[in-house]
Amino acid sequence: MGLLSVADGCLGKLDQCYFAYHCFRHRRSPAMFHLGWGSHEAIAAVNADWQSPREPSVPHIEWDTDWTATAGDMWFRNGSFTTPAHHAHLPDESRVAYLRFVRPTRAVGGPVVVLTPTSSEVGVDGRLPIARALAKLGVSTVLLESPFMGRRKPQAQHGATLSHFSDFLVLSAACIEEARGVLAWLGDQSFDNICIGGISKGGYLAAVAGLRSPVPVQVVSLLAPHSGVPVLLDGLLGRLCDWSLLQRTSGSQVPVRQQMEDVFEQTSLERLPFPDSVRRLTLIGARRDHYVPAQSYERMQQHWAGNATVRWLCGGHVSSIAERGHLIRALTESLDRSRPLTSLSATS
Repeated sequence: MGLLSVADGCLGKLDQCYFAYHCFRHRRSPAMFHLGWGSHEAIAAVNADWQSPREPSVPHIEWDTDWTATAGDMWFRNGSFTTPAHHAHLPDESRVAYLRFVRPTRAVGGPVVVLTPTSSEVGVDGRLPIARALAKLGVSTVLLESPFMGRRKPQAQHGATLSHFSDFLVLSAACIEEARGVLAWLGDQSFDNICIGGISKGGYLAAVAGLRSPVPVQVVSLLAPHSGVPVLLDGLLGRLCDWSLLQRTSGSQVPVRQQMEDVFEQTSLERLPFPDSVRRLTLIGARRDHYVPAQSYERMQQHWAGNATVRWLCGGHVSSIAERGHLIRALTESLDRSRPLTSLSATS
């Protein structure tokens, strides 16, 4: 375990310090969901997909480049495809999905990891160090870009700050379907050792896509909330919302926090199929997390008792993201499919 996590585990202040820095840096930015609640129809469409998940659509990937060698003896290729779901509720700029495929060699096959984007992430550069580390271990990586961010950002949106609460739900739903489509595509390409993983919100997206994939995959979820409740109602990010505006625009006299909790209940990880011997799930939580309070991880630990492996880090959200070795180890261990499913455990 790294020194940063150990220090953060003792002091427990890094999350609050980073949040204060974020607020200062973006002090002139609008509040999160500064245009209000948004589209009730979009939220209803997302919930309907959760109640009756569709079969994933295998994407037709248009490759922008041929395989290109990097200085580190890796190969990469960029591609795009039409996002398979929620077109009516996505801005025009977000209706094309983008990916980068990184391989240790040009040879076809071998183990592969799909890495889903995290909150407010622009492009894939933040996850490239993970892909490089995996390539050195002989593992290929597919990195997906997020709707509403970077080149998929709506023109009217202020940076990475989502305009409406409904955008938060649509972004997640579109990302999940894009990831499910890529998993199906990898299965059609004869990859038979597939893992999907992500960090924070990316971990949530990976869990949903992986456990709802018809292709057998392993799932590694680092610092993922069980739903949006611990993030926006219990965690630090809720302080960035204009709650009075959300109440006025929600179309209901019911307290807006209760409305939000009801929406998130429909898309909780607790509604997913249980992991099994074919689709293993590894959850990694942090004891001192102030972005996703630890009770969210504990709730999932109880819900999936005996069906998932849960590991604990001693630090908080920021220190656990900064030290990525635990994620890389969990991904490579999951790809070793000869290992039997272990009982749920907690380590410090």
